[in-house]
Amino acid sequence: MKKIALILIITLLGTLSSEAQIQKVDQEVYGMDCAPCAYGLERGLKKMDGLQNVRVSLNDGKAYLELATENKLTLQGIQEEVKQNGFSAKKAQITISGTVKKVNGLWVIDTGQELFDISQHSPTELLQALTPGMTTLSGTVEDEEDGNLSGRWAITLTKIK
Repeated sequence: MKKIALILIITLLGTLSSEAQIQKVDQEVYGMDCAPCAYGLERGLKKMDGLQNVRVSLNDGKAYLELATENKLTLQGIQEEVKQNGFSAKKAQITISGTVKKVNGLWVIDTGQELFDISQHSPTELLQALTPGMTTLSGTVEDEEDGNLSGRWAITLTKIK
């Protein structure tokens, strides 16, 4: 009986952690000024495991990334790939799922690999709608200096799913 209970707990924890991840990133890219530059960045991003769809737009100055189910990618890893291709990653619009909780009185969402501090500048109605537990949300992550990527981000909410 104890073995069955242990197996159920391990299965449940495995399911919860596999759901915590980045799902979508619209990453602003600075310094991309020609079609071959955009093509090179797109090729570099497509080499990353866990991406389902990649499109780089020179006109928009953005990389549009849809991530595969159960990916292990991080925003830091994506921004480092942008940097390795010779560009700077600026702010990003992201959709993530993870565990929402309060830490020192402030809301955060934890994907298991990165921690996102939920900005107090988010709309009041969204902040009031937050509850602890697994959640999917969208928002804007502000620019970090390329040499200062830490795996902890500030996100201003735009939507809670």
